[in-house]
Amino acid sequence: MTDSEVEAFLTVCRCGSITKAAEQLFISQSSLSTKIKILENEIGCPLFVRNKGPRRMNLTDEGHRFYDMALKYEELVDEMLSVGRENLPVTLRISSISSTGTYLFAPVYEKFMQEMPDVVLEVQDMVTKSAYLNIEEGMTDIAFTIRKLDTKKAIVYPAFSEEMVFVCQRGADYPSTVGLNDIDSKNEVYIKWHDEFGEWHDNTFGADITPLIKVELMSQLEFFIKKKNAWAIVPASTANAMEKEGLIERRNVSFEIPKRIIYCIRVSNKAKANAANCFMDCLKGTLEEMAEPGIEIYI
Repeated sequence: MTDSEVEAFLTVCRCGSITKAAEQLFISQSSLSTKIKILENEIGCPLFVRNKGPRRMNLTDEGHRFYDMALKYEELVDEMLSVGRENLPVTLRISSISSTGTYLFAPVYEKFMQEMPDVVLEVQDMVTKSAYLNIEEGMTDIAFTIRKLDTKKAIVYPAFSEEMVFVCQRGADYPSTVGLNDIDSKNEVYIKWHDEFGEWHDNTFGADITPLIKVELMSQLEFFIKKKNAWAIVPASTANAMEKEGLIERRNVSFEIPKRIIYCIRVSNKAKANAANCFMDCLKGTLEEMAEPGIEIYI
């Protein structure tokens, strides 16, 4: 029997259903059901009455007895974990991909620090696979990435999406509405922003084209976009920030470009729940206040 299994049992009791409990714990329904089955196998009896259909999860007689003991266990564990940590600050670890961390999240971090000054904020810059691994190993509390991968320990959901925008060197001789015939791939500063964008790019321009340069870091993008007739296709938040800094000009396009979706990855952690929820509120509030064009909020 593990703390995770007891927590799963109590959460189902409090929520009344597997669906709502899974959402609160930030895990899939199948993972939660597995935890309950493992717990019942260890105890040797069913804890819930299995009804057909989406009915409320009711406890068996044994389940009621176990519930009372689980509450005492939960209280005891909280007391044990609190020994020696009363004066230790909570650390919230946030991971994001480079472009969102550079151009979008800075005011979110600032807002969060004002809201929760006693929480230590640790910002990480990670690619997708590293973000998922760190989340599952408890090294990161909230991660933002461009891919939705299968994970048994966390919940993944879209946080916001961004339109992709054509930008070019300031003063470049491009029309106000750019068509595919108006641009030369040899002048492109290329970044594979997400998988769907990469597929679209290959289908539109050809998989064997040679751009001006392929980059990964935002500082590299800022440097090479200044070259004569240089252009790039970037997320809305990147375009908005670079335009405000006077680094680029944007143009409309006559062709469709797939949006970029930013996914949030979270796990349940009672000790950091308040800080994590506050951060998500700060993210939503900041995006709403910024009212940046081309960004759609889902959280």
